[in-house]
Amino acid sequence: MRPSDKHVEQERISCTTVACLLHFSLLATFMWISLYGHLMMKLSLSKQLPEYWTKLSFALGWGLPAVVVGITMGVTYTSDNPQGYRQEEFCWLAALDKNKHFDFGKPMFWGLILPGTLIVIYNFVILTRISQRRCRKHPCPSSSSFPLAALVGLSCALGYVVLNTTGRNHTVFGVLLCISAITLGFLFFILFTATTPSFKSSVSGSVKYVSSVKMVQVNIPLSSKMRYNLRRPPEKTTSQESYRSLSEDMYVTTRL
Repeated sequence: MRPSDKHVEQERISCTTVACLLHFSLLATFMWISLYGHLMMKLSLSKQLPEYWTKLSFALGWGLPAVVVGITMGVTYTSDNPQGYRQEEFCWLAALDKNKHFDFGKPMFWGLILPGTLIVIYNFVILTRISQRRCRKHPCPSSSSFPLAALVGLSCALGYVVLNTTGRNHTVFGVLLCISAITLGFLFFILFTATTPSFKSSVSGSVKYVSSVKMVQVNIPLSSKMRYNLRRPPEKTTSQESYRSLSEDMYVTTRL
């Protein structure tokens, strides 16, 4: 039997475990973002949540990613060829073929990119509705939903490019991804947190508390400071010295 010219790396349980956990964590993150967005949309529309919402959110947030990961591993993973599920270079989902080209049949596409894209599209819908609802109650630019949606899509696209590039391109797109994610988080904070009455009241209360503490520290009277006497106390005389002094005085008096 001729030896094969194709190298197959031996299975490393730790590497496969890391790839599986990353896969599950990323899908769960997308799902919980969608569930939170759905919750905010319901509250902004003044709709009451059903009684089974908590159980349903846990089932969708943790259960659905677990099902996707389980199906992906069941179809692609074998102990003889672990590269069907994960990459050989590092512990992440397999995405490239033998010629280092992106393969749509690998788990990266249908196990992560496809469900992630569907979740992102749903997030776009939620984001647009929440932005429109919020701009009706509070003054904000009417076109604020479009930049947010564009930044969300740009961040997802840059994340996909970072995962499938190497060398200088990987570094450049990684820096762009960080800038996009930071800008997106800042805009979310300004539009959906910093402008809310509850946040303004809490910040105002914190500022008043810090100011009152500083005023108390400044108004401490100086007279409350303790004073210490550093002078040396007078030496005590013994009983013998006192008796001797008394005897000498009596002797002088008698002679006089």
